[in-house]
Amino acid sequence: MTTTPGNDIALALIAQDIMFLRRFARSITAAPQLAVVPIFCMHNYMCLIIHESHRALRHIAPDLSDALAYDYAPAIERARQSVKLYDDKYKELDDIGADFRRIVDEHREEFLNNTWLPLARPLEKDLVLWRFRGRLVSTSHTASFFLAFPPQAFKDSEMLGAKLHAIAVEQGSYIATAADGLPWEGQSFFDTVQETDLTKTEVRAEKYYRLSFDPILPEEIKASLAAMTCALNTTSVLVTDDRNPSSAITLWKLRYITLHHALSSLRKLDEEYGAQLRPPDRSLLKGVLDSPTSNLILQTHGGFRNTLVHYRPSWQVQERLSLQAPLYGLLDAYFSVDEAQALYEQLADHTAHVASRMSAWCEN
Repeated sequence: MTTTPGNDIALALIAQDIMFLRRFARSITAAPQLAVVPIFCMHNYMCLIIHESHRALRHIAPDLSDALAYDYAPAIERARQSVKLYDDKYKELDDIGADFRRIVDEHREEFLNNTWLPLARPLEKDLVLWRFRGRLVSTSHTASFFLAFPPQAFKDSEMLGAKLHAIAVEQGSYIATAADGLPWEGQSFFDTVQETDLTKTEVRAEKYYRLSFDPILPEEIKASLAAMTCALNTTSVLVTDDRNPSSAITLWKLRYITLHHALSSLRKLDEEYGAQLRPPDRSLLKGVLDSPTSNLILQTHGGFRNTLVHYRPSWQVQERLSLQAPLYGLLDAYFSVDEAQALYEQLADHTAHVASRMSAWCEN
């Protein structure tokens, strides 16, 4: 491996993310009875880190990359793309809507109209909601989108466990090998999770989505917005008890990426449906998009987001980076001094604010 400032920064970013995942993997092994929903919440982020770190290591540490080869590549590739929501360059808003339309219809067909007694059919449920400390962090539709699970998996706990185990084996093997020799030990956010923190509710999807967001929005778009709300709550509520200093960079990165793609997706939603929304809903959406911190995140800042995701900083900024600087100097390389300081200090609070506004809109 050729040592360059860019490679040093990339390896440091990868190490922070891998140690974060290793702590999470260790903690869910210690408490598997509580792990299913947090795995739903973290799966696409785990896949993003695994895929992108492996791709970066092919260029800067090919021997290590060869040792970390993993299976289930298509599943991991698909899951890491799902982080983008409407921001996927290969899919338009309507394409994401079509994905959720299929999921909603498949779950409806699987779970409704099964009882022999017609009078009991209105009591059947086809959507599961999981909350962490009262905030929505996953739904059965969201989990299907992120993990590509069929609706039958949510009916059969053994099938669900087997599918999660197969994925976890591949992820765990990569993470354990990549973390070998790194000082990954310490507390994970999952170590603070209590059984009473997690609640499960089964509802009728048609009624739930009818009462969610704005009535003008199609059901499948509402389902995708619920998934966005889950992602925001994951990064603002579920992981918030992680006080390990080694987690700070990864948590900042996950919040920035989630907020970046959520805001960009909401801007596309506004372009498509904004003029048709009720005044209170339009005001809520505009309030989220027009805040100074949102505007700062939505501006184009060269390769900042790309470096966080893909690890390898562009050569134009490498000489400005330092392993001793906050976030390795990346913020100062792409933003003005005032913008860098504001974004670094305000990101967690702004993620929590946007998550709170989306939660209010989702479950009003």
